[in-house]
Amino acid sequence: MNDGSVLRLNNVSVALRRGRGDMVPLLDQICLTVNQGEMTALVGESGSGKTLTSSAIIRLLPRNARVSGQIWLGNTDLLRLPHGEMRKIRGRDIGMVFQNPLAALNPSVRVGAQIREAYRLHTGESDHAAWVRACELFDEVGIANAKKRLGDYPHQFSGGMRQRAMIAMALACSPKLLIADEPTSGLDAILTRQILSLLTRLRHEFRMGVLFITHDLSIVQKYADQVHVLYAGRSVEWGSSEAFFNAPRHPYSRALLGALPGPGQIRLTAISGALPDPEAMPLGCRFAPRCAYHKAECDWCYPKIDNKGTTSVACGRVEDIVSVHPPKGMPSPQYFRSANDGAVILKIEGLGVDYRLPARGILTALTGGKNSIRVLDDIDLTLRYGECLGIVGESGSGKSTLGRAILQMVPYDGSVIVDGIAFGRMTRSRRKMMRRRIQVVFQDPRESLNPRMRIGDIVAEPLRLAGEREYREQVRRLLDRVGLHARILDKFPHAISGGQAQRVAIARALAAKPAVIVLDEPTSSLDVSTQAALLNLLKDLGHQDGLSYILISHDVAAISYIADTIAVLRSGRLIEVGATAALLAVPGAEYTRQLLAASFLYGKKGTVQLAVAPNSGSMGIPS
Repeated sequence: MNDGSVLRLNNVSVALRRGRGDMVPLLDQICLTVNQGEMTALVGESGSGKTLTSSAIIRLLPRNARVSGQIWLGNTDLLRLPHGEMRKIRGRDIGMVFQNPLAALNPSVRVGAQIREAYRLHTGESDHAAWVRACELFDEVGIANAKKRLGDYPHQFSGGMRQRAMIAMALACSPKLLIADEPTSGLDAILTRQILSLLTRLRHEFRMGVLFITHDLSIVQKYADQVHVLYAGRSVEWGSSEAFFNAPRHPYSRALLGALPGPGQIRLTAISGALPDPEAMPLGCRFAPRCAYHKAECDWCYPKIDNKGTTSVACGRVEDIVSVHPPKGMPSPQYFRSANDGAVILKIEGLGVDYRLPARGILTALTGGKNSIRVLDDIDLTLRYGECLGIVGESGSGKSTLGRAILQMVPYDGSVIVDGIAFGRMTRSRRKMMRRRIQVVFQDPRESLNPRMRIGDIVAEPLRLAGEREYREQVRRLLDRVGLHARILDKFPHAISGGQAQRVAIARALAAKPAVIVLDEPTSSLDVSTQAALLNLLKDLGHQDGLSYILISHDVAAISYIADTIAVLRSGRLIEVGATAALLAVPGAEYTRQLLAASFLYGKKGTVQLAVAPNSGSMGIPS
């Protein structure tokens, strides 16, 4: 293959046998290309087939999977290679960077030893040559003091440094192709920008192709050369990144872009419905049941590929779609403020938190023998009824610690005042009652939901603790409030999706009739359409019920959509506080400017994107 491509998939299909039944198709005729020195982004909702595609490329599928088509790496069809040859390809010609580097690295082996082992295995070089190569790689990926850090264990690296170490390991043998599967989903904006800038530099220097799997389209717009959109195992649109973002041609692509949060938007596009069941795929267009442009012919025949425009698209109604305005859908909700508007519900004065250190340990030695370290210092914040306060900052800045202090989960000095009374001055019974008024929704709902309890019992638990007996109907109403059907009442947490689990966590918090809900990274693991639905829900509940939120997140775009006020933390100190629109337009601190610049709120020309979403409802086109 002399066309400049590193990877080419020709009509690749994957089917999986369920038990002793028939083969269930999961990927269908995928055609995808990654060129030398370029990044191709593979995007789509969770369950669309992104990770399955990467697993098919490196042939790490379960034994009951059947793969057809061709997967060309240069002039080699990977599907025709014996398993022994394929093992040599992995790591040597194809590097992998996973979403969770701490899970991918061996915690009991020094990082340098893991890199040296990968290099020796594929090249046959001596241990000294492998050590020299590991030092070079650490320098390449920007890890300072390489000779010393090679002797550290994975837990001694920060999240960003672990991801850099994973990239170093993936690059050990100078691969032709790098597959990065959600490598930045758990990182803050500054670390994300550093990792992506690093990948951009390395792929240009080594003429390496990168297949970048992500659900974050804001990253794709800034760094990808090509975009490939998957939906329910089928390719729906692909082409250059610039053409895709300037004029998306498929209804699903438009819906995904409409779901991107940002400042000044009235409403995000929440795509109605869910991906089809692989065992009951529609005969025609797989997106048809969720598409606002749907017509009868979409149900019985899968559309042919249209290559006439700036991108290739699998849709039979492209000309109709691009020539008309998006459907209006449902109007934006009319919000009515509560009688408590403007009154202060929560006030934080001089709050500080110290973490105690072990009597004997390296941290004690580094701090000159001190037995504690200051992680939050002199925090002053105010939250009013019906408002959302957004807390942003890098990883380790103290955001989650601040949330735990507000929730009375860690000791602190200073004051947390609710309805004019500080927790420290409350009687025991009053404190217990006030703690019910502040509820929490955690980052990973599956870890906070009891796996042995049914959904109905989980939501009802705060009602039972409050002494209520007839609560079944209340649980149904709470589930309806958060957009869930009562049929999930008897399901267990493992039987529902991540987005549904997060809604259950919100319903449980609402059951306690709180005045304030603390949300700790509630959208970080959600795809863009599920995130849009959740943010719309939070915004509606806040305005309808007068709920107040403290939203802790490294996603500045999400916070800019829902928050009235933004507070910026750095190294445990409050850098800046201000109204959202004013702070985004004219940040006062240099650190805030760096955080915003790294958050992809800025377009390629360097201006803040303050577009307003034109419509709400199940479909829409971002302005």
